[in-house]
Amino acid sequence: MAIKDFIINNPIFLNGFRKVRNFLNGRLAFTKNIKGVGNSLDIDYTAICTGNKIDIVGNNNHIIISDSVVLKNVVFYIRGNNNKIYLSKKVLFNHGGSIWIEDDNGEAIIGENSTFENVHIAVTEPNSKIIIGKDCMFAKDIDIRTGDSHSILDQRTKKRINHAQNVEIGDHVWIASHVSILKGSVVSSNSVVATRAVVAGKFEKENVLLAGIPAKVIKENVNWDRVRIYDN
Repeated sequence: MAIKDFIINNPIFLNGFRKVRNFLNGRLAFTKNIKGVGNSLDIDYTAICTGNKIDIVGNNNHIIISDSVVLKNVVFYIRGNNNKIYLSKKVLFNHGGSIWIEDDNGEAIIGENSTFENVHIAVTEPNSKIIIGKDCMFAKDIDIRTGDSHSILDQRTKKRINHAQNVEIGDHVWIASHVSILKGSVVSSNSVVATRAVVAGKFEKENVLLAGIPAKVIKENVNWDRVRIYDN
């Protein structure tokens, strides 16, 4: 009891104790299957991680989890070399989800304060990336991918016609449930994507509402807020 009281009553020791506790909790909150060399997992001591899994086969892959990130039952899956997953501060995966990278030199970058409810993020071919901005909100059952994972060929030339393309989502974008965001897509800042839409194009104008299959702009000059507003 004396040691506990000493730590509690001394801010320097208390802060150090919390750092070590949180760091160990983060490290121990991942089931790991890692094969290869030069792979790294960098978890900030303030991150809160529970029930997560890391599955890596390859070399020189890096997962960076910044301060105050919260991860619950998330799968990190990498097959390849020189890939990077970066979660900025205060990113939240609240009810599962997965981040996959297949092949080499892929990136999945998520901006600070973005939140996710069981979202699948897939960087599926070499040299492709998914970039998600700050303060985005993703509902459940969303699929974001840079490629199709298999080849579609031109019947005459036998050449492939469905190569991977980067996906970019701006700041403060709301993606509703059951949405698919396909290769080459761009959704600009302060926009909303309606439930069950399939985004397969570049929407470079900000403040738009997208809906439909394939998605199209159905309203302009919109914005959104996480708070329900009843007084207007």
